[in-house]
Amino acid sequence: MDITLYEAPTSRAQRCRWILAEVDATYESVSGREVIGSDGLKKIHPLGKVPAVIIDGKPLIESAAICTYIADQFPEKGLIAKPGTWQRALHDQWVCFCLSEMEAWLWSTAINTFVLPKEERIPAVFEQNTKLFSASAAVVDQALENNDYLVDNRFSVTDIIMGFTISWANYYKLIESFENLQNYLDRLYERPNCTLEKSNT
Repeated sequence: MDITLYEAPTSRAQRCRWILAEVDATYESVSGREVIGSDGLKKIHPLGKVPAVIIDGKPLIESAAICTYIADQFPEKGLIAKPGTWQRALHDQWVCFCLSEMEAWLWSTAINTFVLPKEERIPAVFEQNTKLFSASAAVVDQALENNDYLVDNRFSVTDIIMGFTISWANYYKLIESFENLQNYLDRLYERPNCTLEKSNT
């Protein structure tokens, strides 16, 4: 596969770097904050956001889609179940839940903390975001009560996608009351190819 990854530090591209390391794929990296919003990137991602990839000449955006596609291309690595299986449905379930019921609230907090111009920020959403994230985090915490990982109790691309979100929440100190999530994140940090950055806050 001919892969070019457009990325920036501490972005969702961490997911893409991790899955690429897991499958031992070679790729070209176009990295840096200056990449975001650039004319070159907008030819791939209309919003000029990272991550985005060119794979064999074709563009693909959104980290979860990128990671899932790459995992599918290397079935021998065992990082994702086959389409049509129950395990694949569980992957889809947890990815959708992660992005819609968890990461959405973290992103809302982020854009109102440092992304938007100061005069456009709405700090009043922080309390609501924390409440909504915590309700969803409790669901995943319960799912991990007797499991180390989310699908078939073994590491997969599902955990790469979810792990980034849990690590992000940890930065905001939102998983302190969820012991299973804390232990899950520790397990992910210990994996040799993990690209997540431990929070020092």
